[in-house]
Amino acid sequence: GNIDNMIKELSVLLPLHNKEHCIEDTIKALLSTNLIDKIQIIIVENESTDNSLLTAEKVARSMNAETDITILTSTKGKGNAIREGIPFIKYEWCLITGADLPFGLTAIEFFSKSSKKYDLYLGSKGHPESIISRRFSRRIYSQFFYLLRKKFLKLNYLDTHGSMIARSKNLKEINKILVQKEFFIDTEIVFNFEILKFRIIEIPVTLINDDRVSTVKPLIDGLKMLKETIILGLRKK
Repeated sequence: GNIDNMIKELSVLLPLHNKEHCIEDTIKALLSTNLIDKIQIIIVENESTDNSLLTAEKVARSMNAETDITILTSTKGKGNAIREGIPFIKYEWCLITGADLPFGLTAIEFFSKSSKKYDLYLGSKGHPESIISRRFSRRIYSQFFYLLRKKFLKLNYLDTHGSMIARSKNLKEINKILVQKEFFIDTEIVFNFEILKFRIIEIPVTLINDDRVSTVKPLIDGLKMLKETIILGLRKK
């Protein structure tokens, strides 16, 4: 990596649920990148039914003493995990991403070259430069959710469910009002950044590990999304 573009310090918040097969690779990939000088990793395991927690703890113990890994637990749900982890962030910027590193380090690469004049760098599968191969049905859902967000939340971002790198003090400020328990937390964060006039930019990502295909239940999740979107919109009226 170019030293000029190196990120001096970055916190990484990983909600961990049933990812024992890849959490070790994720930790090692983050610790071995030359894009970041000092890294803090916060893992929030949320009621996995596999050995995710034990595996994460074992990896953390095997690292040298200087390695900065915090392992927390929360009740089940990505939203619960993120809200639990935010108070522990210690650096100015925080990457929130999946425990399987779905986009690898591509959001970090883009961020390292940026001027840091935005408050939220939204890794967006909808960005024209993103490299994503997705089934047609997934693209249709994405379009549907985009229209929902536009109508009810006045959010004009193509995708609010990728990875994000946010200014930590802003995350801590809005953490007091976040309520989401599950995957809708991403949209809730973006919505609050927008309401508070924090500056947001969508950035391209490359989808590297697509673990998530199997877990999406289109109809149930779609109806949940619709409900949460409307409730969130009404909350700010």
